Amino acid sequence: MNELYHIFAGIIIVGIIYFRYKWPSVKGKLGEKSVGFYLSFLNDDKYKVLNDLIYRNGDRSTQIDHVVVSTRGIFVIETKNYKGCIYGSEHKDYWTHTLGRHRYSLYNPIIQNENHVRFLMRKFPYIWERQQCIHSIVVFLNAEKLKLSGDCGCVVRLKNLNYYITSFSRDVLSQEECSKIVAMLRNEQWADPNAERKHLKNVKAAVNEYERKVSHGICPRCGGELIKRKGKYGTFLGCSNYPNCKYTH
Repeated sequence: MNELYHIFAGIIIVGIIYFRYKWPSVKGKLGEKSVGFYLSFLNDDKYKVLNDLIYRNGDRSTQIDHVVVSTRGIFVIETKNYKGCIYGSEHKDYWTHTLGRHRYSLYNPIIQNENHVRFLMRKFPYIWERQQCIHSIVVFLNAEKLKLSGDCGCVVRLKNLNYYITSFSRDVLSQEECSKIVAMLRNEQWADPNAERKHLKNVKAAVNEYERKVSHGICPRCGGELIKRKGKYGTFLGCSNYPNCKYTH
C-alpha cells in the first residue's frame, strides 16, 4: 500500500511540475484562442481572419498570432494574456509587468509586432507594395492597468479590438487584392507538423543571442556600442547611435 501511495504521490508531483513548466505556453494559447473567438464576430464577408501563422524566416521562424484582411486594410495582431499592471513606453525594448508585489519584464509588444509587419513585407513583395494599408495592433486581455507613454495608440484591450478594427472605414484594397493576400498568407505557411516546437526552439536561441550581445556591450537592435548614461530615473545603457537608434537597457 505504501509503495502505491509513493508512486501516486510521485505522479502528482511530476504532473504539477510539468503543468507549471507548460503554463506560460498554455496561457498564451488560451489568450490567442480568446482573441480568435472575439475576431470571429467580425462580418465574415468583409473581414477574413487568419490565426496562428508560422513562417520560415531564413534559418529561424516567425509566428504571428492573427491577421485580419479586409478592403479597409491588413491588421496584424499580437496577443498578450497578462493580469496585473503593465508599464512601458513606445521605444523601450522591455516593459514592466507587475502582479501583486512581483515585477517581471516583457519584450515590448509594439516592437515585437512591428518586426512581424516588417517580416510580412519582406516575404511578400505584393504586401510591401501596399504597406500603407497595414495596421499593427497589440491586444491585452486581462491587464488591470495599462500605463503607457509615447505613441501607443495601437495597444487596445480585448473589448475594444473589433471596434478599433472597424473604425477604419475607408476602402484601400479591392476584393481581388484581399483574396490574393489571404491565399498567399495561407499557402506560404511552414508546412511542418513540428513547426511550433521548432519555432519555440528558435525563439529561445534568439533570446540567448540578445542577452549575449547586451552582456558584451553591443546594441542588439543596430549593433552599435552600449554606453552607460544617466537619466532622471538612474543609470542605464544607451546605444551610441542615438538618436538614429533609441535602444536602452
